Amino acid sequence: MTTRPADVPLLDVRGLATGYGDLRVVWDVSFQVWPGRVTALLGRNGSGKTTSLRAVAGLNPVHGGRIDYDGRRIDRLAAHRRVKAGLSYVQEGKRVFRQQSVEDNLRLGGYTLGVRRSVLDADCDRVYELFPVLREKRGHPAGSLSGGQQQMLAIGQAIMARPRLLMLDEPSGGLAPSIVAEVMSRVALLKESGLAILLVEQAVEAAVDVADHVIVLDIGKVTLSSPVDEIDDLDRLKDVCMGRIPATGGTGEP
Repeated sequence: MTTRPADVPLLDVRGLATGYGDLRVVWDVSFQVWPGRVTALLGRNGSGKTTSLRAVAGLNPVHGGRIDYDGRRIDRLAAHRRVKAGLSYVQEGKRVFRQQSVEDNLRLGGYTLGVRRSVLDADCDRVYELFPVLREKRGHPAGSLSGGQQQMLAIGQAIMARPRLLMLDEPSGGLAPSIVAEVMSRVALLKESGLAILLVEQAVEAAVDVADHVIVLDIGKVTLSSPVDEIDDLDRLKDVCMGRIPATGGTGEP
């Protein structure tokens, strides 16, 4: 793995414009993600959070701006090549292979690495250390897991690909507050391991608890960009995220 200077982001998105076919959803979005840090994209429904994430993953076309990853421009790179370069994307909705066992789901996550079974065994063990409940359920069909456990499995499956950048789309979606806290605590552990994490969330408080930098989007543009330690009014941030009040200040980079 290449060692990057601390002041150089692993992912650098500048002036991103993207959407679905001819429908433009994101007009001008910029953000960066560093190893060992979480950048959270916040905002109300339809603000462009997921669309931006899909563009980074290679699932939506880039109509303007650029996306650089590890010093290389990737916005014209096929999605599967981005995965091989170290980008893993956990889509919204706990997308797992419901009929397959928990362990088979994990092994499928590491399939593209082309490594020996013993290496996959070791990688599975690392996921089980992060999510002990998955070890207990390793032989169970993924569809039999609770919503929170399926979310953990989806994250574990992404980790099996040994990413350098982990992108999470609404990991709190549909989960009870206690389970959200558990999932976010694991996100914090992944950050501490050195992973760069791009997190899309509507649960503002949960996101702020693990994030280092927050970007608020509205109507496809950035309305606020601020290090978390410069945010001293969570209620005001929630109002900005919902578009109830305009953002003022807080546009510095970490």
